[in-house]
Amino acid sequence: MVHTLENEKEVLRDVAAGNRLAFTILYRHYFSRLYRFVEFFCGDQTDAEEIVQDCFLKIWERRKTLEGILSFENYIFRMAKNRLYDINKQMERRRKMAAHASLNVHIEDEVVEKQVVFKQYYELSQQAIAILTPRKREIFLMSTQKGMSLDEIAVATDLSRAAVKKHLYESIHFIKSYLKSHTSWSLIMLLMVLPFPEYFF
Repeated sequence: MVHTLENEKEVLRDVAAGNRLAFTILYRHYFSRLYRFVEFFCGDQTDAEEIVQDCFLKIWERRKTLEGILSFENYIFRMAKNRLYDINKQMERRRKMAAHASLNVHIEDEVVEKQVVFKQYYELSQQAIAILTPRKREIFLMSTQKGMSLDEIAVATDLSRAAVKKHLYESIHFIKSYLKSHTSWSLIMLLMVLPFPEYFF
């Protein structure tokens, strides 16, 4: 993979042995791409940072198992996906509990609304991505999940940089349009104040 550390196995071995410097190297190498991936699906910068920090905390706690991992990149991205699913489930449970208890406190109403928006945002974004053409979906996921640059995607897909940029722009435009046309006004407002990050362009 383009983003795999040259000496990743050695770094993982050192982390497993408790080497904090090696852990810092691993953290700095993967943090940005993992953050962009999580932030896209949860739509909130603070929540995204907390999720990523939580993932790396778990990595450190489970460091003794790292030597047996074949692909750390797949491992930590899968961990982030699972965390997103868990949060979605927790939000659903809290929403049901709040509804059952008939809580009318204003702050609780805001929490429930945010939970519903998160669930809608995530599910609709998944639907939109699935509708993309195979080529556009491939390029979009290379950018969001792999954190690959336009030049790196161009090499991987044997396309020109301009073609990659065009596919990516059209994909993002389609996803945003899809979300806006399938959501309530509250989520549309969220999309207006949370534009797609600049690294897409």
